[in-house]
Amino acid sequence: MSSPNGNVTEGQERISDERSQRKAAEHKQASGAIRTLGQFSDSIVENVNVWLNVYDTQLNIVIWNKVAEEISGYSREEVVGHSKIWEWSYPDEEYRQAIIAKSATLVEKEETLAYFETRMRCKNGETKTMLWNTRSLVDEKGAVYGAITFGYDITDRKRAEEALQKAYNEISALYNVASVASASLDLDTILERSLDRVLATMKSDKGVIHLFDEAEKTLRLAAQQGIPPNMIAQIDPVTPGSGLMGWVFDHGKPLMIPNLADDPRAPQAVRTNGLLTYVGVPMRAKGKVLGVFSVFGEAGHQLYVEEMTLLASIADQVGVAVEHAWLYQQAEQLAVMEERERLARDLHDSVTQSLYCLTLFAEAGRRLIKSGDLERAESYLARLADTAQDALKEMRLLVYELRPPPLEREGLVGAIQQRLGAVERRVGVKAHLLVDDTVRLPAPVEEGLYRIAQEALNNALKHAMATSVTVRIRVVDEHVELEVADDGIGFDPATAGSRNGMGLANMQERAKRLGGAVQVVSAPGKGAKVIVSVKVQQVSGGR
Repeated sequence: MSSPNGNVTEGQERISDERSQRKAAEHKQASGAIRTLGQFSDSIVENVNVWLNVYDTQLNIVIWNKVAEEISGYSREEVVGHSKIWEWSYPDEEYRQAIIAKSATLVEKEETLAYFETRMRCKNGETKTMLWNTRSLVDEKGAVYGAITFGYDITDRKRAEEALQKAYNEISALYNVASVASASLDLDTILERSLDRVLATMKSDKGVIHLFDEAEKTLRLAAQQGIPPNMIAQIDPVTPGSGLMGWVFDHGKPLMIPNLADDPRAPQAVRTNGLLTYVGVPMRAKGKVLGVFSVFGEAGHQLYVEEMTLLASIADQVGVAVEHAWLYQQAEQLAVMEERERLARDLHDSVTQSLYCLTLFAEAGRRLIKSGDLERAESYLARLADTAQDALKEMRLLVYELRPPPLEREGLVGAIQQRLGAVERRVGVKAHLLVDDTVRLPAPVEEGLYRIAQEALNNALKHAMATSVTVRIRVVDEHVELEVADDGIGFDPATAGSRNGMGLANMQERAKRLGGAVQVVSAPGKGAKVIVSVKVQQVSGGR
């Protein structure tokens, strides 16, 4: 405190003297450290072919070698004697404080910071990536008097690593999309998974895929992710030539917009949902634009030309997958039409004929009963019952064939069991399935054996008039055997081709494709037995 007359008191003078003494001691200590480090510098600093700098306990630079000058652009005269280099090299306050805190630990206690990276701004404004190895400097008494830092300019290496990583990400994205396209022919699955992978690669969570509808001459939304409902209403459908997607489709070339707020083609809902950037590319196949692939970014999400190039490549890949899916759908539709035509023929050739016979037998029986000829009426009724049973068999068989194939869900054993339960047992035929060994077979072998079993069962049901059938599956050495036996009327295999050998020919052709053979054992009045043997290299138990 000051005396009433404004003079300095003795206590204030004492405090001032103590502060001055302390500052003098710190300056002396720092000067001594600098001299020591100066001697250290003279002996080795200029012979080190890497960045070398030394700072004291106040983080002031004491030594700054030629390599440090060359990399940073700051001369020794500009740097030595103060700590301004921290602010110059790390202008971002938060980042700078983190670096200073890390470096300050080295002058508080003996420690080593082995190899850590920083982004440093040079005098010319260029940003370099540096790899540092820093350790405390300790005198003979164990006191820390500064720290020495070795720096390595790894900017080019980091750029190469980033370029390599970017190339890897792009190749991975293309591979992932190609994998999706090859793994499925379902159009919705292809589009949804492709969009998901593209958004992950481009670090976005909002994107859409439009496909051109030839019938309506519009772009319809086929897949979307992260798009709000009010925005969907404005981008589905899109007329070619209008809006963002319409422009891309109409011009057939990519479109990148860094600021949607300034572009009149952007729907109002895009702006109100905080979306700022857009990149859209056409999806092509065989030179024809099939749709548009679009990715949106929010404020702060910067788009690059390289990303647009990658998206264009992916979009063409997806375009080819879309075309394949469409062709597959067309083939499926054609197959469905052919199957419907076959079922229509079967209905006409068998069931319709049987139903017509039922009406004739019923009418004849009714007349005979009315005339009193009960004996003949009874015979007509018996024929009516047999014909009705045959019609029931045909209907059960046709209904079963209209159902989705159970083989993929149930496997060979389960599929045959389901067939016997859905057809044979329901029409009064005793059906048995015997499996000597539970086996796991390759999918093509399972399908081939199932089709052969189906053909043999159809023959037993439609032609043999069997009352009992038995299906048996067993493994003999490296062969799997499928046997279908019935107690029907039988036939002579040698003459089967002259009347109804198509079923047998189909079975033999299927077995041949599997590398197997079919043996038919039958005789008139003694039923029939179809035995298929297929060699399988790896037959494993359990399912």
